[in-house]
Amino acid sequence: MKLAIPDHEPGLTILQVLSWLNYGGVESYALRLARALRARGHRVLIASSGGQLVPELEASGIEHFTIDFTGGRTLRGMLALRRLLERQQVDLVNAHNWRAGLVASLACRLAGVPYVLTVHGTRSPVNRHGVFYWSRPVIVVSEASKRNLVDGFRLPAARVVRSIIGVDGDRFHPGPPDQTLEADLGLRPGAPRIVHVSRFSHSKAPVAMALIEAVQRLDSQAPGLEMVLVGQGPEEMAVTRAAEAANQRLGRRAVFALGGRGDIPDLLRLADAVVGTASVALEAMACGKPVIAAGKSGYLGIVTDQNLDEAESTCFADHQGGQATSAERLSRDLAGLLGDPGEIARLGRLGREAATSRFSVSRLGDEVEAVYRDVLCERDSVQRILVFHLNQIGDLIFTLPALKALREAFPGARITSVLRPHLAGLIAHSGFVDEIVHRPPGGPLRVLPLARRLRRLRPDLAIAFSQSATMALCAWLSGARQRVGYLDSDLCRLLNHRVQVRGIPCPRKVHRLVRSLGLSPDKRDYVGLVRLSAEDVAEGDGLLAEANLSGAGPLIALAPGESTGQPHKSWSTAGFREVAAALARQDHARLLMVGSEKDRMLGHEIVTILGRRTGANLAGRTTPSQLAAVLARCDLLIGIDSGPMHVAAAMGVPVVALFGPTDPERTGPMGEGHEILFHQQPCWPCMTPTCVDRPCMERITVEQVLAAARRVMARVTSPAGG
Repeated sequence: MKLAIPDHEPGLTILQVLSWLNYGGVESYALRLARALRARGHRVLIASSGGQLVPELEASGIEHFTIDFTGGRTLRGMLALRRLLERQQVDLVNAHNWRAGLVASLACRLAGVPYVLTVHGTRSPVNRHGVFYWSRPVIVVSEASKRNLVDGFRLPAARVVRSIIGVDGDRFHPGPPDQTLEADLGLRPGAPRIVHVSRFSHSKAPVAMALIEAVQRLDSQAPGLEMVLVGQGPEEMAVTRAAEAANQRLGRRAVFALGGRGDIPDLLRLADAVVGTASVALEAMACGKPVIAAGKSGYLGIVTDQNLDEAESTCFADHQGGQATSAERLSRDLAGLLGDPGEIARLGRLGREAATSRFSVSRLGDEVEAVYRDVLCERDSVQRILVFHLNQIGDLIFTLPALKALREAFPGARITSVLRPHLAGLIAHSGFVDEIVHRPPGGPLRVLPLARRLRRLRPDLAIAFSQSATMALCAWLSGARQRVGYLDSDLCRLLNHRVQVRGIPCPRKVHRLVRSLGLSPDKRDYVGLVRLSAEDVAEGDGLLAEANLSGAGPLIALAPGESTGQPHKSWSTAGFREVAAALARQDHARLLMVGSEKDRMLGHEIVTILGRRTGANLAGRTTPSQLAAVLARCDLLIGIDSGPMHVAAAMGVPVVALFGPTDPERTGPMGEGHEILFHQQPCWPCMTPTCVDRPCMERITVEQVLAAARRVMARVTSPAGG
């Protein structure tokens, strides 16, 4: 079998937070962004108070969570969002308006989850002087919005990052008008037609009102002209009444007020020209329609190749405009467009080309993803990294792919590992770290000298794979600006970036932490990452020579000893004795007992039944790195869930692993060619280290172990096996 972190695991888990999910520019932007990020392999969630777009969102495979934080429900919504962050193991939160930013920023501060605010417009600094929930950086969707934050809110320009709005060119594309839709709406086929899509708020409804007046002015110049108004909001009824009044004056139905709708691509394809801003303008361009940019901030007019840059910088007049929108200006530009079919076609081609290249949703995903990765880990400013490791051999080996990913992401940074002295040899020659600092024994009060030494290193980033209070305290005392660890770490409040995952140390938990930094490890297991010194290899060879095991049979290591405090993981000594005797007698194997000092007597009990030239007891005689050198010479290791099992697997040696109380899917040997014996019990997973009966381990028989060992040896010695 082969165990590794699956290649298909999603990247980051990203939560988008909005007040509502109704029809609107901010909402459609968030949906496009969610789809773009999902296409990049991320898991994307959206939390809002609900709305008409929820079914569309869920149909696209993106999960929605209803959290009402409007009105006076801010505190309740913040606490609900905080619970959601842990439950869904969220890596980053992106809020998309002011109220969502308030709630999300508070929840993220409590949880230690990175947070980004996207500002979709301009605001008066007088009205927003109390804003405290900026992110580092803030995303804006126009140059005008950036100037608003820099000049009005005094945010440093380097902290405000501009991104495009983006448009889905696959969903919005040119095509003939849907004749069925025309008939359903009561539109006249072939009539000149203008479409306007907007939110009818107090600031945006005046554009619709001016359009209604413009249609009446154009009645003689463009006979049969139709105006389709799509949108909802507090001024929707006023717009509808104005449309009905215009139709009465014209004596025909010229203005169609449709309310909020979800079939926007089909409606845009009905148009000869579209009046709109922001997302609507780009969607119309993607559909090959000329655009007149008229928004709440002013009037830009017909979008051409000459003013496209200005249109983009002002979000198509939604965030800034040079002159007021009026019926006179609209009627003049509409008359010019409708009277020139060639110009309509030319501008349509221009718009489609710009939408699919300059404003593509793929580019939107690239730009925002880059911001996220910078927020998760400030790569340009990270020069010195501290890494705090756990105390066990297997737990250290789990982190080797993470160390490799850190080295590749920060090739010029100085990486310092903090760990127990006896483990240093396993990473000293890896090339992944520049310095090893020994972690002294004792609790938090005994590490102050260590903390002072680490502070002198002036680290920028501290990563705690260890969940101990001591290491969290050291990370905090080191002065590192970024301190990353797990939610279930002791003293986790001293970490300002807490990965929302709980549980025992295992490769997937380590991988989650690395992913939460925005890194993408190319190595999914630890095989081949333990690199030994020449001295360790020579020491290992010397121990094997001293053992003086004769014969040409396979060299098999037995690792019967469990980790300290975990006797429930052990198998019977009698079982190991029988396995050793059978392998020596029937398979002419040479047997090595390996383990720590506390396993020396156990190894002696097993070796005594073997001949002096058949078995040797190396338990307690090797450092971890020397153990790796010895195991690298073996053909097979048979053992329980323990450090030697992982050392053997890391050296590319196949393992027969005996599992019972723990989960082999989480902490089994990584790599190829292993055999795992596991009989899951009703009481599994075991939470009782003092379990006496151990039915999970007792069900593993000597015959099963021998059969598994012989299957492995057959693969190793067969031509196909290498």
